Amino acid sequence: MTVTTPAATAARPASLAGTLYRALWRWHFFAGLLTLPFLLLLASTGAIYLYKDTFDRLIDGHMLVLDRPVAPGETTLPPSDLIAAARAAMPEARPVSYLAPAAADRSAGVGMKTADGTALTVFLDPRSAEVLGNRADLAAPMMVVRRLHSLIIAGPVPNLLIEIAGGWTVSLILTGIWLWWPRGRRPEGKQPGGILRIRTASRGRPGPAGRVFWRDLHAVTGILVAPVILFLAVSGMTWSQVWGPAMRSAATDAGLGYPLGVWQAVPTSPVPTSVLGETAWTLEDAPLPRSPATGSAVPDIGIDRARMIVETLGIAPGYKLALPQAPDGVYTAMVFPHDLAHQRIIHLNRWTGETLIDASYADYGPVARATEWGVNVHMGQEWGALNRLGLLLACLALIVMCLAAPVMWWKRRPKGRFGAPRQTEGRSQAQAAALMAVPAVIFPVMGATMLAALLVETILFLMRRRGL
Repeated sequence: MTVTTPAATAARPASLAGTLYRALWRWHFFAGLLTLPFLLLLASTGAIYLYKDTFDRLIDGHMLVLDRPVAPGETTLPPSDLIAAARAAMPEARPVSYLAPAAADRSAGVGMKTADGTALTVFLDPRSAEVLGNRADLAAPMMVVRRLHSLIIAGPVPNLLIEIAGGWTVSLILTGIWLWWPRGRRPEGKQPGGILRIRTASRGRPGPAGRVFWRDLHAVTGILVAPVILFLAVSGMTWSQVWGPAMRSAATDAGLGYPLGVWQAVPTSPVPTSVLGETAWTLEDAPLPRSPATGSAVPDIGIDRARMIVETLGIAPGYKLALPQAPDGVYTAMVFPHDLAHQRIIHLNRWTGETLIDASYADYGPVARATEWGVNVHMGQEWGALNRLGLLLACLALIVMCLAAPVMWWKRRPKGRFGAPRQTEGRSQAQAAALMAVPAVIFPVMGATMLAALLVETILFLMRRRGL
């Protein structure tokens, strides 16, 4: 958020120039230094992903969008015919799902899986089964951006670094607000410089050449977008490697996640819903039901009847209908559109067509509903264009802050020295750590790195006292 210079500190009341202030400044400085590249990555990729639908149309519109929309009453082919066409086009892969068109001008899709486990989608015209193209699911441009956003594209360790950066971002915001707080400063005009106004001159040096401009740019921009960045940091932790699953498990065990009783009323398998691909955060760990054996040679109901059943139940357009992948597997239809009210998952007995589970957003517990709402807002889907524009401005503001911070540091550092804020006495360090304890306790991975940082600080403090 904001880094205050020694000159600015000296100009303030003595109560603001205490060791606690310097301790928090030091924490803020090093936390910002470590997280800055991750914040730049998150802000830039997040800004792009907000407009996923637009970029999908621009890049893959020839596969996703039909040349002519399906007219009302115009005949479309059943899923079985589309699957047959996809198999003919890609005989080396097996079908795993049917993707219903989300709108009259959208193509249908068939999810396929190759022998090496690669998931891909074949896009077809639902009227003629003409193959419009195919792409690997993880190679879709916006999926690449999303995987870059979390660094899962580089493996679990880089993904864990993003989780650590997310936790430290919360502490950056809290310490930044504390450092920015005007405490007793009196405005020289209508607005105090560096509080809500960016000064463009310092000590007779006009324009952005002086470090005061960069300090104010960083601080004023930060305080204006702090609530949004804090929301994005906390809501983004739902996708984290450690905290997200732990939070989901705790919510479910407390009866505040997915409706556990509904799942307990049917036979389930040890396979989680997440194996079917992208699903709601709440349902990732929910087990897939099993189709009980009938005791006689009953044929599978088939994909066409499964589609008829779920559409009769009123599932929203754009749903995915997954095929059973085991003898006791189920047909699973799920849709997670921008409108949370239409989120839904339906599991059907593959032998009888009986509805085993039919759950929607309204059935989730309060923690799950709040989390899904936070995810929806985080992705710019809750209030349409206004949501996306607001988050885009926040992402751009975060980029400005990240770029202003190193310039500000470079201009204030003594020549030939690193210029980090000086280490303070042990008591003030403990007070500063106590103020940062909330994010450290809530996000244990971040807390572990904070303990490591405290250990280093303590060692440095003891070495300095002994003159080493």
